[in-house]
Amino acid sequence: MKEDNANHVAEINFYQDILDDLEKDKQKINGIREFNKHSIEMVTWLLEDVRNPALPLNLVEFGIHVEPLYYNETTISFNASFEASKSTGTFNGFINKVLYKELIQYYSEFSQIESVNNSTLRFLENHFEPLMSKHVKNYLSDTSAMMVMAQESNHFFYEHLKSIEDKRNRNPEPEIKELLQSPEFESFLIGDLGRSFNSIAKLENRFSQAEIIQSQIKEFLEN
Repeated sequence: MKEDNANHVAEINFYQDILDDLEKDKQKINGIREFNKHSIEMVTWLLEDVRNPALPLNLVEFGIHVEPLYYNETTISFNASFEASKSTGTFNGFINKVLYKELIQYYSEFSQIESVNNSTLRFLENHFEPLMSKHVKNYLSDTSAMMVMAQESNHFFYEHLKSIEDKRNRNPEPEIKELLQSPEFESFLIGDLGRSFNSIAKLENRFSQAEIIQSQIKEFLEN
């Protein structure tokens, strides 16, 4: 009887901790979702320039829209409570096995989000960065940081970059015009657009899963 009470208390505490973890998950999901929506806006602007050569080239605007593409939001799953229960075997005494199985599936499916994110990082490193490395970047400044959804410290990087005077007198405009018309650049933009939409779909599904499990946990705790 004493052991049953101890198991019940442990189960209640576990699911209360899981509720907090799921709320953190949802906040992180919202952040990554907004990051991807922002990326879609940046890529769409650039793709419109690519597909309409008659549009005038504004290097400041180009820098503002292309610089965010170097960054990617880190995926994190707040699963400390779940992993701790696995390692200690705490869940063996739980009553609600069905709910626990749903948590197992929820946390195992995080690999899908990781996979999309890792694919984007690899594409950035293997295709976008080498493509952009061939071009002068003296159009970058603290203005370019305006649209970068990243940590505050990155703004100091752009401010510092602006402070280093470029005395080469090189105009990147002809190179950028050529870049905009290259099949490689268009291919990257289309690929990035597809990955962003794919990521948003997976994130929205995960957000819904988290809300459903939260609702089930609350119902269990109330009974």
